[in-house]
Amino acid sequence: MPPMRQADGTCGGGNAMATVVINQPGLDKLNVRSGPGGQVVGTVPEGGTVSVIGPCGAISGAAGFTKPKTQQGGGWCQIGALVHGCVSSQFLAFGGGDIGQPGGAAGFVKSKAKHQVSAAATAGFGGSWSANADNVAYSLSLKQNGNGVSGRYQGDDGSAGQINGKVSGNMLRFSWVQKDGTRGSGKFTLSDDGQSFAGSYNFGNNPDAVEGSWNGTRQ
Repeated sequence: MPPMRQADGTCGGGNAMATVVINQPGLDKLNVRSGPGGQVVGTVPEGGTVSVIGPCGAISGAAGFTKPKTQQGGGWCQIGALVHGCVSSQFLAFGGGDIGQPGGAAGFVKSKAKHQVSAAATAGFGGSWSANADNVAYSLSLKQNGNGVSGRYQGDDGSAGQINGKVSGNMLRFSWVQKDGTRGSGKFTLSDDGQSFAGSYNFGNNPDAVEGSWNGTRQ
């Protein structure tokens, strides 16, 4: 039987069962929100089965950090298993069908912490990175002095700004500010080999809050 994800637009026609799929390394839980872009009310694990009640409506998400753009892949679905709320339809597979690469609109929760190894500690966050935040490519240049990190980023969508933060273990918590005055915070978790990071960003002052993904690999 083919996937049902096109029925009623994105949500399997309502009263359907779906599997949570997160195609992103190091992430094993998906945030469930009160509504599209709303507050986080719980999480569901990757591979978990949820009952889909119906649609939650369309959603517009940030492209980079400068201007809204309608998110690709449809709207949001309302679920009623494990926790009741809304998730982006692109993270739900109906009838065993495959789905595309996720963006960051529904929000991610970082998987359980990995043991820090000497390679990551030695490499640090300093250097040049090729990064991606919600399907926008960024060039990121960071300098690390002790536990302090500062640097600049430039996005393909024209956004550019500065990062300043502090490292604890293999995690960098930082604030960011753009030339147009847009600002927020975020965090990067360095991989065991020090060659990549998995992270998130938001438009507030709490670096642990997740509004979108921001990941990178060392150049």
